Amino acid sequence: MKEAGRKRIKQRRALALRGMMKNPDTIAERAYKAERCRNGRVAALTLYHKKGEPGTPTHEMKLLEGLGAEGDFHQGGERQVSLLSAEAGRWMEAQTEKGICFGRFRENLLIEGLPIEDLKNGSLLRAGAAVLRVSMRGKHCYGECPLFSKGTPCRLSDCAAFAVVERGGVIRVGDAALLFFNEQ
Repeated sequence: MKEAGRKRIKQRRALALRGMMKNPDTIAERAYKAERCRNGRVAALTLYHKKGEPGTPTHEMKLLEGLGAEGDFHQGGERQVSLLSAEAGRWMEAQTEKGICFGRFRENLLIEGLPIEDLKNGSLLRAGAAVLRVSMRGKHCYGECPLFSKGTPCRLSDCAAFAVVERGGVIRVGDAALLFFNEQ
């Protein structure tokens, strides 16, 4: 009986993430969310129209299924949307010596209150009306980076992630960000 109940909850969760359920917040769903989800919020959104140019902060962003952010040059592939924890962003700003990635890494979504360092490939993130699937967590370090050469740990190696848009929709600054951990 327990296994059948878990299977039903997983099916309802999958339908809810796809937007196919009118009322996903049943008692079973709430219990599942409390056990397998974490909440945060979208702190900032940035679009990058051309590579190498500064980004444009925006209050809302339209994500296109299978492509990424509308108007962003990162569209397509496995790195459609880039995520960074707000805590890591503050850490980067506080550093006196800047790492090489501080100028190279461009996050589309700055997320407050979610443990991006705990993400696994395949985890689902629902923000606003969109659903993202984490395709890669972390960023590799460059040998020429002053932090790397001194052995100083860089938060980008564990607090940055890339995602694919599973379901398109609009995300706004202040929207809740709900992280569903994968079952593996």
